[in-house]
Amino acid sequence: MNELETLQDHEKRIRRLEESDIEQRMQLASIEKSQAEIKLMINENSKEQQKTLNEFTEKIVTTFTSNITEDNKTKNKIKFYNTKEFWAITAAVVTAVVAYFSK
Repeated sequence: MNELETLQDHEKRIRRLEESDIEQRMQLASIEKSQAEIKLMINENSKEQQKTLNEFTEKIVTTFTSNITEDNKTKNKIKFYNTKEFWAITAAVVTAVVAYFSK
């Protein structure tokens, strides 16, 4: 090989290295862009999941609160009717006793 061929061979290698470097930079840029898109997508999904979880929790709390309130209302009605029946029976017994002793 003469010097000219050696020089041309070096030039070809340098060009291939430069081209390879450019390709690698483009691939790296593409990877970075994909990572940014993935991060954005994960953040959006996370926000949606958090919103759904909050809505679900709110519905559960509302349902339990409603059930407890309904149970308390029902228990209060039962207590009222039991008390009403007690006094009705007591009044009937007192009336019967008074009637019996007033003869």
